[in-house]
Amino acid sequence: MNDKKSASSIEKALQLLNCFSEKRFQMTAEDLVKTTGIPKSSVFRMLTTLEEYNYIKRTKTAHKTWYSLGFSFFEKGMMVHRQFNIKDYARSRMIELRNEWNLNIQLAIQDGHDALYIEQVPSWRPIQLYPAIGRRAPLYAASCPRTLLAYMEESERKAILNQAKWKKFTSATPANIEETENAIQQIIKTGYSISRGELIEGTIGIAVPIFEPVTNEIWAALSIVGLDKDFEKDTFYYINVLKETAKEIQNSIKT
Repeated sequence: MNDKKSASSIEKALQLLNCFSEKRFQMTAEDLVKTTGIPKSSVFRMLTTLEEYNYIKRTKTAHKTWYSLGFSFFEKGMMVHRQFNIKDYARSRMIELRNEWNLNIQLAIQDGHDALYIEQVPSWRPIQLYPAIGRRAPLYAASCPRTLLAYMEESERKAILNQAKWKKFTSATPANIEETENAIQQIIKTGYSISRGELIEGTIGIAVPIFEPVTNEIWAALSIVGLDKDFEKDTFYYINVLKETAKEIQNSIKT
């Protein structure tokens, strides 16, 4: 199937799904054909595929077969809900880390080809190094974005890297796919990411993943950032505490 046919099929499937509403939460195949104008054979084929992936649920009565939205929408909807509220779950723990270390604590999620910083707790040091809430960074650069990149589906990661513009923020910013892939494999192996001056010269960032508690998909990245001299303890001490904190955040959401 070429890209044009694939896009057309996706558009038609979305037309079917958009037919459902609170007032029309159940529809027959004939209703969908009439509403969308899509041929009956195509409607049945798409309904079968959507049902296989639990996006459509089929219910049979004595005289009719009804279709409604499936439980995959509920699952995905809960994931979106949790993502929008993750900063509420994480903030108290982020404050504790800042109070203990006096380092900048950041929380980021993926948004398209970027990492989007959705929460931060700044250090009390006179030099502020953290990005503002709402700031974006490319997924290939720095510890927090690259953690998000490392744990996404491989096909999505490759697509993002192939389309990257590879902007150099500093001399330490990764310059190509091979360099970034090597770093990603190390993240997957160890469960953490370290960057040195990739967005801002002279800084160190350490990040760990936070996983969605139901699907175990990458959900967010938690990081600390400071100048080299700001890190007063062994690197692995910070890594271990960050990992414990990420698990605490995940467990708080489960309950």
